[in-house]
This record gives sequence, structure tokens and C-alpha cells, in this order.
Amino acid sequence: MEPLEEMNYYHIYNRGAGKASIFFNEHDYDRFVEKYFYYLYVAAETYAWCLLNNHFHLLIRVRSVEEQYFTFKKMKSGFPKNSFYGDQYNSPKPYSVSKQFSHLFNSYTKTLNLKTNRSGTLIEGSFKRKKIMDENHLLHIICYIHRNPIHHKITSNYSDYPYSSYKHMLSDDHLFIDTKSIIDRFGGINNFISSHNEYKQVLGEDFYLE
Repeated sequence: MEPLEEMNYYHIYNRGAGKASIFFNEHDYDRFVEKYFYYLYVAAETYAWCLLNNHFHLLIRVRSVEEQYFTFKKMKSGFPKNSFYGDQYNSPKPYSVSKQFSHLFNSYTKTLNLKTNRSGTLIEGSFKRKKIMDENHLLHIICYIHRNPIHHKITSNYSDYPYSSYKHMLSDDHLFIDTKSIIDRFGGINNFISSHNEYKQVLGEDFYLE
């Protein structure tokens, strides 16, 4: 399995064990996003995300150790206690993104198992990752992730889908994504919207998690 290296971009995705559901209602989606912020914000910068009934897609950039330090200090001074993983310490140790994802999945699984009186594995094996090779690839994956609900016939209008970053980015109310910097990479809001509307790239079948 390719390690997640600092300063590199990755498409992260996985599904429920046996293709089973991992989200059952609005509260589950919200809880996953809350836990994602708690465990991953200091370790990685997020560029896009989408949660679907039995799988998820994320696009991240692994922060450098120096970035983690400054992000930790900013969070430590500006957020209430217990807002993010490791905030009980005065200074951070370098975060391992892989370990933070493991914490996230284990924590979410325990929460859902307790709530539904189930036991055992919820998410399938090791999470999958694809390294982003260049800027064009990055912009394609952002569009792909946001349009994923259409591929799975969950909705005919991805812009209204509530469990992805797209709708939040358009309204500029996203908690942990620097919306402006991402839209600027597309060349402005109009190009951001049109790039999503015109996106027709076909990816390999291993990207599509049924």
C-alpha cells in the first residue's frame, strides 16, 4: 500500500464491508463529518468530499510537519477544548495521516455499532488511495467527487445533494475547506460551476464503489 506522503494530494475512498450501508440517516452523515474534522483537520487539508449510502470519497493534501504545527497552534488558540485530536497537548507531535484515518473509522464504527446494536467491521479493509499527479488531474477529481451522486442515481442534481462539499462551497459556508482558493484554481466561480456541469471524464471501474 502506497504511503501517504506530506505535501502530496490523494483521492481517498472506501465502502462498507460487503457493500453494506455505512450511513443510515442524516445524523450519521453529520457525525462522520464532525469526526472527520476532529481527526483529520490538523493532519490534512481537504479539497472535496462526498458521502453516499455505502461509501465515501475524499480529496486531501497531506500537510507538512511545519503546517501541522502552525495549524495546531491556530486551532489551539481559536477553538474550544476537545475540538480536535491531540488538543490536550501544548505542542503537537507529527500526525500520521494514515493513523488519523484509522482513528476516524474506528471511532465512527464504534458510534454506529453502539447506536444500532450491531457489532463487527463496518468499513471494508484498508482505505483506498490514488495519488494526484498534476493540477489538471486534481480539478478532474474534484468534479468527479461532487458528481458522484449522479453516477449512483441517488439524485439527478448533484448541486443540491446535501452530503458533499459542493453545495457548501457555493454558499461559502464550509467549515474546513478554503473555498476561495479552490474556486480560484478553476479560474473563478463561473468556471467552477461550468467545469462540473461539463465534466464527462470516465475513470476506471476501481473508482466506482457500488
